[in-house]
Amino acid sequence: MEQKHGTLSTIIVMACTAASRLFGYVKMALITAFFGATGSADVINAIFLVPNSLRKLFAEGAFSAAFIPVLSSTLADDPSGDRARRLVRSLSAFLIAALTPLVVLSLAAPDLLLRLLLDFPDPAKVPLARSLLRWEFNYILPVSLGALAMAVLNSHGRFTVSALSPLVFSLGVILCLVFLRAPLGPVSMGVGVLAGGLLQLAVQLPSLRRLGYGLAPAFRFSDPAFRKTLALWLPFVASASVFTLNQFVAQRFASGLEDGSVSALQNAITVMNLPIGIFTASVMTVLFPKLSAQAARSDTGGLRATVAYGFEFLLALLVPASAALALFGREIIAIAFQRGKFTPADTLMTHPVLVGYAAGLAALSLYQFLQRLFYSLKDFRTPLASAMLVAVVDIGLSLWLKETTLRAAGLAVANSVAFTAGFIFLAIIARRRIGAYGAARILTGAGKAVAASLPLAGLLAASRMLWPDLWRAGGTLVNAGRIVGILALAALATLAMFALLRMPFATELLRFRRKP
Repeated sequence: MEQKHGTLSTIIVMACTAASRLFGYVKMALITAFFGATGSADVINAIFLVPNSLRKLFAEGAFSAAFIPVLSSTLADDPSGDRARRLVRSLSAFLIAALTPLVVLSLAAPDLLLRLLLDFPDPAKVPLARSLLRWEFNYILPVSLGALAMAVLNSHGRFTVSALSPLVFSLGVILCLVFLRAPLGPVSMGVGVLAGGLLQLAVQLPSLRRLGYGLAPAFRFSDPAFRKTLALWLPFVASASVFTLNQFVAQRFASGLEDGSVSALQNAITVMNLPIGIFTASVMTVLFPKLSAQAARSDTGGLRATVAYGFEFLLALLVPASAALALFGREIIAIAFQRGKFTPADTLMTHPVLVGYAAGLAALSLYQFLQRLFYSLKDFRTPLASAMLVAVVDIGLSLWLKETTLRAAGLAVANSVAFTAGFIFLAIIARRRIGAYGAARILTGAGKAVAASLPLAGLLAASRMLWPDLWRAGGTLVNAGRIVGILALAALATLAMFALLRMPFATELLRFRRKP
């Protein structure tokens, strides 16, 4: 029954995330339609990476991973919730104190940050970069407080509002792009990012208040629960900062290549974020609290079962997704971005980058899942060691491959190889820590995932043979309908294979109407 509940929760989070990602695509489609893959688009994409990466350190990523286990323990020790509410207010104060100086620095000395983080060879790009940086750095504080609210809601089993909050962020950006582009030009993106961050926080506050929590800062840094959260957060930051540095290095490498390279990298990542955000993030959102609870009880058998289940679930979803991105990448890019100033040439530039990332999609997701396992075991050294391995392999290969004919695609290939190495490293260490976690079950699940992908691959390959130039028409309504129809048919064939092969989560969903 517990596994069935976890499956249903995951499906609900996936549905909410899918809606959010759809709006995210609309946002990116507007950016590419209005600004194409030009130098201005490169600046827009490169600048947004800076506050967005800091968000991963102070918000959804490292901070939430450290906070959720402590909040869960605090609620267990004090069912009244008084200590938990004090902890949340102390963490709110910490975020305000830590992030305000960064916001002030971005306003007072943006050029210092630009020289440190990016490499624009064209001086004409600097004024726009400076303006966007000033607007978008202000987004860090509200989105970090919003992530704190999200972690509280998730700890109480409230997933829907928090999963939908990114939709509100994208909506804020979309409205600003549509209504402010004429007077502000590319700076409308910066205004939209700040507005979206404020909306993302605001939409969660009513649910937070209903649970009795508030975000009014309380500078009680002597609180033991606060100190425990901070002690956990610092190792998480050390691990996550390696990836943040890695992303900055990739963007810096891309910004030194031909125009359009940064946009090709960012647009490919946007497409990749659809399966990562819907599938990987949803599975980890639901299973990470479960892993933490099992680790706290020293339930090694439960940990092994949850890890095996997570592997099965992720492989079943990501193997078909990888096949779709690799086989139908040009068509997906075309309907997502190819309109306005985004030309077929830009699609061709983005496509090999997407294929390079798709090759490592499953490895990246399984790597992130295993990281959560070690965090639940309060082992911070192993994820940090793996992150350093990934960074070294990624940067080393990037230095070489970006100078080959691959160019920006070489950065994606380097990333996929690096995360594959990191996944293998963590998988070996995980087996030593918790014992064999069902290799036969996982391999069987992987085989079923590959088998379930065969009809999808056949349909997509056949459609490309029948209509080889389908992508050239771009994102027109008629052409988008054709491409979406092909993808929907392929997805239905995959779902039918899931049921035919009696994959565990599929059979559980079919039984939800039965009484336990």
